[in-house]
Amino acid sequence: MFKMIKSYAWDVFVNKFFASYIIPYKIREYMYRLIGIKMGKNSAIHAKCYVSGKNITIGNHSYLNKECIIDACHGRISIGNNVGVAYRCQLLTTNHDYSDGNKRTGKVSGADIVIEDGCWIGAGAIILPGVTVKNGGGWLRLEVS
Repeated sequence: MFKMIKSYAWDVFVNKFFASYIIPYKIREYMYRLIGIKMGKNSAIHAKCYVSGKNITIGNHSYLNKECIIDACHGRISIGNNVGVAYRCQLLTTNHDYSDGNKRTGKVSGADIVIEDGCWIGAGAIILPGVTVKNGGGWLRLEVS
């Protein structure tokens, strides 16, 4: 019961209140630091980002733009200095064992995500568990219609 209440409280405060447009980004940065997210100088998590877990480190002069999903429940997310993460990106450390044909959402697993210094992650990109984006690299979303 306590775990459910804790999860609900996190969701209300972190993903509804902290993430709202009424909270200036400097106050939002302070609030995220209070809950244990490590943020460097002049870094920001913009409004409407969904944060799950607090194993997150963001370097100096880096930002996550609006409406990103930051899942650090089953691994660490490390974002270097001077990194731009564009609108609606997803950083996902959680996965499932899908080897059982009768139940594709098996045991939960996870791995760290590392985005090194100077990278740019393009709008809508999805970064999955275990990925490292090397210094100065880019990650783009490609859609073909």
